[in-house]
Amino acid sequence: MNLKDFYYFLDLSQQQSFTGVAQKHGISQPSVSYAVKRLEKEFHCPLIAHDPSHRTFKLTPQGEILLRHIHKILPEIQGAKKEILRSLSQFNTIGFPPIIIDYLVRKQPAFISNVAALQSIHPVQEGSVELLEMLSKGELDASFLGSLEPIKDHRFQVREMAKRDLFYILHHNHPLASKKVLQFSDVIDEDFIIPDEHFVHLKAFEQLNERYHHEATPFFQTDDIQLLKQLLRKQVGISLLADLALTDGEEELIAIPMAENERISFYVSLVEPKESNLKPEVIQFFEKLLN
Repeated sequence: MNLKDFYYFLDLSQQQSFTGVAQKHGISQPSVSYAVKRLEKEFHCPLIAHDPSHRTFKLTPQGEILLRHIHKILPEIQGAKKEILRSLSQFNTIGFPPIIIDYLVRKQPAFISNVAALQSIHPVQEGSVELLEMLSKGELDASFLGSLEPIKDHRFQVREMAKRDLFYILHHNHPLASKKVLQFSDVIDEDFIIPDEHFVHLKAFEQLNERYHHEATPFFQTDDIQLLKQLLRKQVGISLLADLALTDGEEELIAIPMAENERISFYVSLVEPKESNLKPEVIQFFEKLLN
């Protein structure tokens, strides 16, 4: 059985055109037809309902069954290739959201003291939404992730490191800086500077905004957390972040709690596939961070 035949069959089911599939893969149209015939010979049944007029394209019930399994098989094959390549690498590719890696460097002595582990890590800095997608595609060996609720996914081993609240972050000279707590209605007309769609913070903003019929509009979205905080220090807008995003040297920025009935939690977790390829020194490094 030729694995490429599965790819041709999948594309054929989507494009419904032998010519289109042939052009996509740079092969002749008869080659696509032969691929289908090979699969039909392998499975001892027609997979495509042949129409002499060629006006319609339809899979047979058996073709639908094969297609359903191909949707499972091909991602597994692709995942195996990526996992094998990672196992041969001298590095483990680990995801680090900017806010979390900054916090770990500042607050976890084990992060910078374990040189051997750091030399075995290839870090990828992206937002948690993007990193979770990369982890799901088999592109990472593990990742630290921020989430608005505990991560529950049968594909992964999840170890929760911290649970914090989200806060409204603003300059200490802002008119709302004297407030002890803030309702979203208090800030609905403010210029919100929010991490973009690669971060979970935008989802938190949208959850709050939905309660108020989407009256608020983000003033600026960015994937650069340092730029975001620089704008806040320039007294431009307010933001929605976990307090761990603030460093000791940013006294001009303050974190005001959200009202109790609107409070949103921020979870920090270490997530890795259940079938892990982590190097011993990286495993030891993670254990020190978690303890």
